[in-house]
Amino acid sequence: MSFTEEEVRRAAELKQWAEGRIAEMQSEIDKLKETLFVVDAVLRKTSFKTASELRPSPPERAAPQPAQPPQKVAAAEFKEVRPIKRSSDGKILANVYVSEGEAAIIPASDIRLSASTPPFKAFFVGRIIEGMKVKDQQEVSRGSIREDQVIYCQVDEENGMISKVMIKNYRDKNRLNEIVNSVAWTFTRMLEKKS
Repeated sequence: MSFTEEEVRRAAELKQWAEGRIAEMQSEIDKLKETLFVVDAVLRKTSFKTASELRPSPPERAAPQPAQPPQKVAAAEFKEVRPIKRSSDGKILANVYVSEGEAAIIPASDIRLSASTPPFKAFFVGRIIEGMKVKDQQEVSRGSIREDQVIYCQVDEENGMISKVMIKNYRDKNRLNEIVNSVAWTFTRMLEKKS
């Protein structure tokens, strides 16, 4: 049975899409499991109190200050910092500093990846970001958004390694989630290629 070149190309695209979706869903499953673990731990600690726990507690120490975002991140006010973890072992691959309309993805200090390592350009930039950009351009042509609201991606490198991926105009939480999940999958595959 022979297939046309178009059928083979379409099958390859579907395979790549399916692999990406599987990685996204696996990441969501891992996050849900982690959420259940945290909720269970909180419920266990608060549901049963021993007599010693009912005594008045000494004054609490001041809470430690949260870590400042790296200087690589622009001085915007960040409303959220999300760790990006490898699903197989929970290793932190990067942190995403989220502000209104912008997300700065900073690889962890021990993660050194080149933008030329596959599938960064082909999948993350070419398929995910460019796919969103095409949709945004269609919205611009319909008059739904302005040209300056189109998604934009800038990759900064230091010594040939990715130091920051800045995403501007992600516009909604679903797209941000897709970007975060795609980065987790992409960085994981890039690390496998380096090994």
